[in-house]
Order: sequence, then C-alpha cells, then structure tokens
Amino acid sequence: MKKWLSCVLLLALALCGAAKTFPLNEESKKEEAVYLSFIEALLAEEAGQDPCPYYQKTLSLAPQSKYLRRMLTVCALAEGDFAAADKYAAYINDGENEGEDLAVYAFYNWRKGKLKEAQQYYEQALQADPEDLRVLYQYVLLLTYIDPDRAAQKLQEQKTNYPSIAHVIDYEIGNIYYRKKQVQKALEFYNLSTKENPEYPEPYLARAEIYEKNNQFFLMLRELELLEKTGYESAVMYSRLGSLYVIVKDDARAQAYFAKAKKLDNGDTVAGYFLALYAEEQGDYAAAARYLQETADYADSAAKWLQVAFYQQLCGDMQTATSTLAEAYERFKDNVEIAYFYALALYDTGRYKPAAKVLKKLLLTNPSYEQARLAYAFVLEAQKKYKEMEKQLRLVFAQNDQNAAAYNLLAFSLAERNERVDEAEQLAAKAVQLQPQDRAFADTLAWVYYRQGKYAQALDLLENIDADFINANAEVAYHLGAVYAALGQYAKARPYLQQAAASQKEAAKLLKKLPQGAEQAAAAVAGDI
Repeated sequence: MKKWLSCVLLLALALCGAAKTFPLNEESKKEEAVYLSFIEALLAEEAGQDPCPYYQKTLSLAPQSKYLRRMLTVCALAEGDFAAADKYAAYINDGENEGEDLAVYAFYNWRKGKLKEAQQYYEQALQADPEDLRVLYQYVLLLTYIDPDRAAQKLQEQKTNYPSIAHVIDYEIGNIYYRKKQVQKALEFYNLSTKENPEYPEPYLARAEIYEKNNQFFLMLRELELLEKTGYESAVMYSRLGSLYVIVKDDARAQAYFAKAKKLDNGDTVAGYFLALYAEEQGDYAAAARYLQETADYADSAAKWLQVAFYQQLCGDMQTATSTLAEAYERFKDNVEIAYFYALALYDTGRYKPAAKVLKKLLLTNPSYEQARLAYAFVLEAQKKYKEMEKQLRLVFAQNDQNAAAYNLLAFSLAERNERVDEAEQLAAKAVQLQPQDRAFADTLAWVYYRQGKYAQALDLLENIDADFINANAEVAYHLGAVYAALGQYAKARPYLQQAAASQKEAAKLLKKLPQGAEQAAAAVAGDI
C-alpha cells in the first residue's frame, strides 16, 4: 500500500510538473482537482486520520462518482447520520454493482433495521465475489441474529473451502449455538475445534465461561489448566485461575497466578484487587496500597482511593493518607464517602477549619447524613464553638435518639467545661445504657461523677476499664489519676498522672501538686499491714 501510494504521489507530482509546461483546459483542471483531492483522502487514511471530510470535498468536485458515494455511505453510517446515508446510498441504482457495492448496501440496510433486505444483498455480494471472507463474515454475523441455523450451516459449508481454519469455523459455530442457549451443541463444536487444533485458545476459554456460569468451578479450572499447558498465557486467564483457587481456598496457588497475571499486565484489576487483600492479611499495607494504585481502573474508582488512604493510615502515614483523600476529594466532587472520610482525616490531623468547611458543604446536599453531622459536631467542639456544636447534636438526637456517640460527646463537652453537670450525667448514663461495653463512654460518665464530687462512683467505673485501654489513652489515665488524687490515694495517682502529663496539661499541673513523699508513706503503711 505504501509503495503504491508513493507511485501515486510521483504521478501527481509529474502531473503538476506537466501543468507548468503545458497549459490545461478547464476540463483537465477539474480532473486534476478531483485527483489531488482524492489523493488527500488516501493520505489521510494512510496516516490514521479521518478520510471522510476529504471524500466529501472530492465528491463536491465529482458529484456523480459512485465510488465516492459508496465510501461516504460508510462514513455516514459510522457517524450515525442516517439522513446522509440515505442520500449517498442511492449509488446502488447507478449502473452495474460490484461485490463491494452490494456488501456496503447490505450493511446500510442492516443498520437501518432492514435485516431481510440486508441478507439478500449480502447473498448477491457473495455471488459476485465468493472468495471475500470479510463479506462472508458479515453475512454469517447477520444470520446469527435472524437465522442461526442457516448461519451455522453456511459456516460448515466453508470448512471444505478453508480446511486450514476449520478449527476457527467450528469455534464460531459453537458461538452461534451458545448464543441460542443450546449449550450442549455449543460444547460439541468447541470440542471439535480443540480436536482440530489443540493449541487454539478460544474453545478452552469458551468452555471455561460455560462452566463458570453453571458454577462448575472444577471443570472450569481443568479447562484453564489444559489451556495453560498448551503454552498459552494471558493476564485474563491467570486472573481467572487465581480467582478459582480463591474459591477452592488454595491461597498459595491463587497468589501465584495473580502474580503471573500482574507480570503480564501490571494494571490487571482482578489481580491487583486480590493481591492487595493478601498483602493486607499479611500486614503489608504499603504493598496493598501499591497494588490498588497500579490497577487500570484506579483513576476512576472512588472506592479504591478510599481503600488506599485507609492502607496509608494503617502504615502510620497520616500525611500521605490525607493527601490521597484531598486529591480524591477534587477528583470525585460528588462522592459523599470521599468527602466524609477526607473531613475525618483533616480532623485527625488537627485541621479543624477545613474539616468544618468540607462537612458543612456535605451536609448542605446530604442533610440526613447522620455520621457526617456527628463528625461536624466533633469538629465544632474542637473549635470550641459549643453553641453550634450543641445545635448539631440536637439535630442528631431528633433524627436518631439511639445515637450513643452523640449523647457521649455532649456529656463529655459539658463535663470538660464543668457546666450543667447534672444534665451531663443523664446524657452520659444514656450513652452507657445504649452501649455498655464502650470503655470511652464509661470514662465520660466517670468524669462527670468526678465533676460532681462523686469520687467513689467515678473510681468504680474507671477501675473496671481494662489496663490496655488506659495505657493507650492518656486522657483516661489522667482521669483515673485525678480520681485517685481526689481520694487522697497519691501513690496510685502518680503513675497515671505521669503517663498523661506529656499530652494532658491538666495532668501535669495536678502531678506537681501531689504531696511529696506520698509513695514512701504508702509503702510504710503497706509494710505495717
């Protein structure tokens, strides 16, 4: 093709050169313009560009050209412009038609929904040029919609003419029967195709799909393993094998096949997803995040961005997690969950003002999003905007009077400010009643008791909280130390206040006020006992 085009160009240049030597009459000039315009169309097609505008230009110079109208019929059908196709397709009435003319007109009728007419013109095209496999393929494809048995018969007739592709023909016949939901008949031809060419991959994949849809996973597994033994490899096949081994709970093989799939296609979505899950199970959260980020659909998957941010947080890299959520927030502007978790990340990193902005905007469009409103209340409390915080919590109570976290937040805020402590006691008691196993809620109620001077009741609650939770939460350690100090048990108070002093200013102040020598006095008393 390229060689022929170069010859055409040389001829065109020669014509141009000749035009400079010999004057052209009007008719010759017109022919030259048509010819050069047509060359532009060929060059555009050769360069991978759309030749249709050039054909249109050429037709304006030669409006009677049957060839150009045929080409523009194809262009119009590709654009879905049926009005233009109707106009150009009239070429079929101009003189004798060749096989290509008939085939294009058959396709035109097909696109117009005139299937019977399309069938007739395809048959005429094949009579004109019986060796044209492309037209035969289109004809058979049409028959699969209107007369599947005839399509299968037509393909079988070609096996004698094309014995080298008999396996492909049998595979296509199998597809026809599969579309008709004649599964056993389809399997018969798929099996025949494999017998004719054991290395042809398509029948294996087709049988695997049939077995998968019928939940016959071991048969599916056998097909894919047989295909692998032929030397065939693809990311899709390896991912399907990996998924099958997940189903039969052979994680080692599953991971091995997912790794093979990823090696062939680094962006394979199935492999990336499962490899991330396995990495998560193994505690390798950095690898889990990387696997998801490398999948082909990551850029468009809000869920995967959230999961990656979660993995980054588990790695202890809150800054990167927040940056991931910030980018996702810009990318998925209408995604409610992205906005919510982005706000939480901002809150966790102490950026209360932007967190409030994100949540306020979210609640404007999603006023019934209870957890977002509760998060907004937390942010407002951190900003010491107590009036607005309480307003938001009252809205939560109106929506759900069983929200223990909302009761606890208001109770704790009042206790911290030492305001309306009797009301705070009722709120904290409500939270504990709703979720008696929540240690943070028990701590809040104990702190309310402390504010009320009910030290024994506070101590009873705090001493029932497990040591691991206290050791992990400086605020709870401070509360326990403060209660011990209020009861005069300074030796017990000191280690808890020391634990909390680094992050709790009040704990550090109270630690300095403890009587000196309290530990020694306590030890002496213990010795007497």
